[in-house]
Amino acid sequence: MSAVGILLGVEARRPACWLLLLAAIGGVSVAGSGRGVGIPEPAAGFLLGGVLAVAALGAGAPAPAGHLGGISATIAALVARLVWPVIGGIIGALTSPGGASGPALAGLLGGVGFTAALHARLERTVLNQADGASGALLINAGVGLGAAAAWSRFPESPAARGGATLVAVAAAIGAAAIVAHIPVAPRKPRGTGRLIASGEPARGRLDLVGMAAALAGMVVCLFLAPQAAAANSIVAIACFVALAVPEATMSPVALGRGWGRLLGAVPLRPAGGVGGLGMTDLVTESVGFHALLLGWPSLVALALLAGDRERSVGAIRTIAALAITAVVTWGVASLVRRRADGSTTLAAVMAALVVVWMIAVSYPPA
Repeated sequence: MSAVGILLGVEARRPACWLLLLAAIGGVSVAGSGRGVGIPEPAAGFLLGGVLAVAALGAGAPAPAGHLGGISATIAALVARLVWPVIGGIIGALTSPGGASGPALAGLLGGVGFTAALHARLERTVLNQADGASGALLINAGVGLGAAAAWSRFPESPAARGGATLVAVAAAIGAAAIVAHIPVAPRKPRGTGRLIASGEPARGRLDLVGMAAALAGMVVCLFLAPQAAAANSIVAIACFVALAVPEATMSPVALGRGWGRLLGAVPLRPAGGVGGLGMTDLVTESVGFHALLLGWPSLVALALLAGDRERSVGAIRTIAALAITAVVTWGVASLVRRRADGSTTLAAVMAALVVVWMIAVSYPPA
């Protein structure tokens, strides 16, 4: 049996792969139905592909030993994890209510490939897995949202849309390269201060990018171009998923397998005891911190626009959407993290958020 076949059998025993398979089926099906308000099908598929790719590779690919070792085995391990969301995407595209959707599937495949390559690259340059996953998701969001804006700007010109998409890719990667060289002092790790909350400079840079994106979205979408208020919610949620979910579900330190198991066996409940839902300091503080980081610009806008009922609706929707996303993330991560490995927790949270997105898109507000 080939290495891919062996590893597929191993992966089939993990709940994470089945969660991502189902999430891909539903996500691509809805994306291809034409109900994605404000997001073209290829861009929605690209964003979804990035989320599923990071969830599939979140805890790192398995490291086969013996005669399965080497670069070929590493590639086989990556394929064994990525094939599940890809199969789900194919099924979802073929069963979409709006008919078979090639654009949504093409976007998904592009998002999976682009983000998987980016994730593999970042894993070698940052000191922990959570920061690498967050960086890959942020760049994926930048490319996907930039491409969505390009497609909306040039709806009748495929050449212009393609060129603008390439510009979006180059701009996102260029911005990431610039941010990577910004001097940021390491901050104190959040949570209990153990090796479960990142205090590395990379995390400070990621939070800085998220805050800048939230501020830009507030200024542009709520004040300069209020007709695009919906985009402010999309930007805030994309940044929250990129920043909070990996840190709340994964150990950010790239430890060996033995140390990872040892830390995984240590109770994460603080000494004083908290709640009855298995809540941990890491999950609560990461979700709460990033919800406030990304939500305060909209809160400020809401205060400034209090006298303008029509324009304040955009800020209210952003705050509500961010709050719902934070609650779902906190609830799922708190329940699953103490009972499963980081990869399964990450996949469960991502799958739950995809379901929430499907419901929101299928039943848009009047």
